[in-house]
Amino acid sequence: MLGLWVAGCDDGETVRPPTDGGTSLDSGTNGGDSGTVDAGDGGGGGSSDFACNVAKQEGCAAGQSCLYTDLADGGTGSQCFAAACDVVRQDCPSGQRCTYVGTDGGTTARQCVAAGTATEGAPCTLAESPPGQTYDTCAAGLYCKDASQDDGGTGFFCRKLCHAPSDCGSGECNTVLRLNGTRELPLVCGPASARCDPFAQDCESPLACYPAANGAVCAGQGSLPEGAACEFSNQCSQSSTCVMTGGSGTCRTLCRLPAGSPGCANGATCRAINNNNGDVGACVP
Repeated sequence: MLGLWVAGCDDGETVRPPTDGGTSLDSGTNGGDSGTVDAGDGGGGGSSDFACNVAKQEGCAAGQSCLYTDLADGGTGSQCFAAACDVVRQDCPSGQRCTYVGTDGGTTARQCVAAGTATEGAPCTLAESPPGQTYDTCAAGLYCKDASQDDGGTGFFCRKLCHAPSDCGSGECNTVLRLNGTRELPLVCGPASARCDPFAQDCESPLACYPAANGAVCAGQGSLPEGAACEFSNQCSQSSTCVMTGGSGTCRTLCRLPAGSPGCANGATCRAINNNNGDVGACVP
């Protein structure tokens, strides 16, 4: 069974943080959009092409990072991107940090710049950066991410950049940033995904319940049917998962072990899913 494609539901827009420490800003100003992207956005709307492994950072040459990206047809994939540094490994010279830097020309790229002082979870603003450059006041390994406030405004706080769940001290590596001027889709740590029952499908719409490495969680719902090729479990439709067989993934219907209800049709066998405890299985021909 394969993992989830950035599971969760952290919707909103990534907007440029203020320079004066304010807590609200028009989300249409100098911003892109962000949030937790899932197979419901990409897997059901176009093709998928995962050329490298983001979580393990495998499949790329030296000087490249494996990152998620949007495909031209609206699908989702991963690709090797070359840059001056890596925002998670933080491989810049001492006293500097690797972060996404915007330019007056509308581009955004990973660069080594002066390290900020705002810690994880602390408020952040735009730094006093060199002319023509824009980046935030967060410390190394963090990014200034907008968050909705109880009063209806927008606050800006440093969130930890990540490639995999192991990069997050708490929560999960499950929030995608979409930044103007780059095709790269970096990840930051977000709250843990809600637990659920894959047979009751008790997640709030439009999420569905999918098996994951540490138990079933609510994730963005895919639309691929039984038997379709897949690379992440929540590319598949509700009540199914992506099963690896012979090096390739296929959407398979969920079933209850041992020989419970729901069962399998058309002569398929209910088999246990790797790394999942309990009675959740998948129907395999």
